[in-house]
Amino acid sequence: MHSVSNLYGRCRGKCLTRLFALLLALAIATPVLLAQEWDRDHLNGRDKVHDPTGAWLVRFKKDFLEREFFLIVFHKGGTLTQDVQGESAFDVSAVNLPEDNPNYSNNVIGSPLSGVWQKTGWNTFAGTLISIEYNNSTNPRPRVPLFDFTKQQITGRLTESGDQMVLDEVLLTHFDSDGKRTPEPEHRFEGLIGVRVPLKILPNSSDTLPVPPIPQ
Repeated sequence: MHSVSNLYGRCRGKCLTRLFALLLALAIATPVLLAQEWDRDHLNGRDKVHDPTGAWLVRFKKDFLEREFFLIVFHKGGTLTQDVQGESAFDVSAVNLPEDNPNYSNNVIGSPLSGVWQKTGWNTFAGTLISIEYNNSTNPRPRVPLFDFTKQQITGRLTESGDQMVLDEVLLTHFDSDGKRTPEPEHRFEGLIGVRVPLKILPNSSDTLPVPPIPQ
């Protein structure tokens, strides 16, 4: 016959085992729930009014190459990525030009931009991105020598809804392979408009895509 103390010990052991299993399940579930809550709040929830984390479609005034859009992603870890319309394009009629030809720069291709960002206020932010620009040359032989590094600095703010941003200032400057400023003039843009890329979970979809207005 089992003693009362032995039965009590077994029951206590079972209870402790069940408690441990419950705590382990909670420990696993909590980070997942927190991550889901974080995503909901920053993409479509309460925090989006002051946090640019997410993907944005930005529009600028159409230039002579008819470019007018870029995509920029603010990662929650403080890094940035950006793709510009036409960044990988070049003048195919110019690829065989020698380096001393004044139109040789038509062969320049730009890489996607990468960089860092941080908040500067309740709904304001700043960032710096870098791209590698290089020549796509076939004369006198196929090669891709460095043209320059382009640094893009941005300052911006979110609108009241959190679904739009205004890039108050965008400044482009250029550097050589030693990191020194080149004589190429800087380029400055103001008042660019961006819209947040909305999260649509299948089977939900839409017949329209939010596109920012042309900046004035």
